[in-house]
Formats: sequence, C-alpha cells, structure tokens
Amino acid sequence: MSDANKIYVMPEENLVEVKGLKTHFFTDEGVVKAVDGVDFVVPRGKTLGIVGESGSGKSITARSIVKLIDRPGRIVDGEVLVRRRDNSIDNVVDLPQNGESIRRLRGREISMIFQEPMASLSPVHKIGRQITEMVQLHMGLDKDAARARAIEMLKRVDMPKATQTVDSYTFELSGGMRQRAMIAMALSCDPNLVIADEPTTALDVTTQATIIDLLMDLQEQMGMSVIFITHDLGVIAEIAESVVVMYLGNVVERADVDSIFHDAKHPYTQALLRSIPKLGLEKTRRLSAIEGMVPHPFRRPRGCPFHDRCRSFMKGVCDELVPPIETIAPGRQVRCLLYSDVDKVRAEQAESARAASAAVEHSEVST
Repeated sequence: MSDANKIYVMPEENLVEVKGLKTHFFTDEGVVKAVDGVDFVVPRGKTLGIVGESGSGKSITARSIVKLIDRPGRIVDGEVLVRRRDNSIDNVVDLPQNGESIRRLRGREISMIFQEPMASLSPVHKIGRQITEMVQLHMGLDKDAARARAIEMLKRVDMPKATQTVDSYTFELSGGMRQRAMIAMALSCDPNLVIADEPTTALDVTTQATIIDLLMDLQEQMGMSVIFITHDLGVIAEIAESVVVMYLGNVVERADVDSIFHDAKHPYTQALLRSIPKLGLEKTRRLSAIEGMVPHPFRRPRGCPFHDRCRSFMKGVCDELVPPIETIAPGRQVRCLLYSDVDKVRAEQAESARAASAAVEHSEVST
C-alpha cells in the first residue's frame, strides 16, 4: 500500500501526532538540519508549549505541521498526523505542497498566529476584507454574511470600535490592535488547532499579558487546541499543560508543565529556568544567563549538541556520543546521557558506525 493510501490511526483524544519529523534545508554551503527527529502529541482542547532559544527549530517545526516550508527546505522524513473535523486522519507529509487538501487544512482546520502582524497582514487591503476573504473561501458564506462574521470576530477579540475598525487598514492600528486583528482572522473559521508562533514578542509587557489572557479565554470558549511557541518559559507556565523543549532541531525534554518547572531533568531546561527573572532579586545581582550561544547549523558539535554549554558536561562521553531519547516516566522524555546507560549507547553507536562504514565500502566495490 502506498503512503498516499495508507490508513492512519491515533487515540481519539489526540488531535495531532508528530513522529520523527525531519525538515532540512539544502543550501550551497551544505544541509541545515533545522528539525531533526521531533516527536510530540497535541491532545484535543489542550495547549502544548514549545520553548527554546532562537535557532532551536521551533518555528520550522510549526510551519512543517501545515507544510509551509519555503525552498530550499523540505520535509525529508517523519509523519505529521492531523485529525480533521470529520474525524478522518491525514499525514500532512503525504499531501501535495499546494494541493486542494492542504489548502483546506490551512485556515479551516489549522490556523497560525505569527510574531509580526505587519509582515503577515496585507498593508493595501482593509482588515475586514482580509477576514471576509478567508471566511468565504473556507466556510462558503456570501459577502454580507462574511462581513458580519468579520465584525463578530473583531468584537470577540475585544477590538475597540469593531464596526469601524473592520474598514481600517493595518497601518492605522496599534501593535496590540494588529495582533487582535490577526487573532480574529486566525479564529474566524473555527479551527481545531491554532499555532501561535511567538505572538507577543513584539509587544510591550502590558499588551503581551492582555493578548495571552485573550488567547486563553478564547481557547476555553471555542474548545480549540493550541501550540504556543516562545523562548519565554514564564509565558508557558501560564498557558500550557505540556511542554516540549527544543535545542538545535531536537526535542531535549518533554513533560507536563508542573514537572518541567519543579523537576526539570535536562541541563538545558534547567538553564532556561535559571535565566527567568525573579521578583525580589537584588538590584546588584546579575541575571543568570546560559553560557555560549546556539551553534551555527554548519558547526554542530560532535556528540551532544549542548555539551559545550552544559554545566554537567562529562568529558569523553558528552563530546563523543549522541544522546538517545529516554523515557524516564510515563509522559516524560529526556535526551541526555545523564539518564542513559553510557556503555550500551557507546556499543550501539560503534556498531552503527561499523555498519555504515561497511555499507560504504560495499558500495565502492560494487561501482
């Protein structure tokens, strides 16, 4: 049976399952492994937080879910299983890049809220027209009904003077109002899943808190699932039930939000938590920062990608062996050699290297 005709199954409570996802970019300088084997689950009506520094692969993971990957990037392996509203299950990876099936998925089933509204909303079309076009495309409403829907959604996101704002251009709105307009557009077709990619980063702290409260209220009202992507673990603590921590294209830890904040296992997660500013911190005391930077994709460290920044670095282990993902408790996974049988990992990776070398030698002999 071809992949296109394969029947997929997943538990009824799950809306999305990502398995072994790899999205690579093929450039003249080499291959950038932006996402390199990511697994997670999004249950119905729940919020999954994805956190990590810039360059960790968070946004590319999000775009891969709806197959919005620009050249020279492409999904090279894995599955992205999505349950549609008719309860059928599609593997997004199998769908044609610009086919009718993936277009129906985007907006109607899954929508995105981006970091910068000015880069995503049209500057030459009124806000109302941008929402009505989406509603007409996905919900089949006529022009008058679509306009009424646009005004309804603007009111729902607490847009000031919604009946007038519907005829405003993007540049006429403040940053917070533009973000509200984008949220209204994203939710206008009642999607099952909303992917919010750093939606509050460009806003001031007060507006950021207001937008987060708004998203939480709307999720409760509409029963949708949310993937919330951010570099800020403090935000995740407010909104998410489960957390995926990413570093250099890999998931390094996955757990429920309480476990992450009270018993983080991976040294990278621990470092992210230490870097959160705390109330009552002495003015003369410096904030904790993670040493070093996320490596350039073409200069990935050998062994564990985080080893050159890690306080728990083990010489001859972390700089030589690639840590496997380990399940340490139900629903808890960590990719760190502190939780692995190092001798077993060393033996397995040595055997894999020998097998790969033998395959290359056989290929050379054959040619």
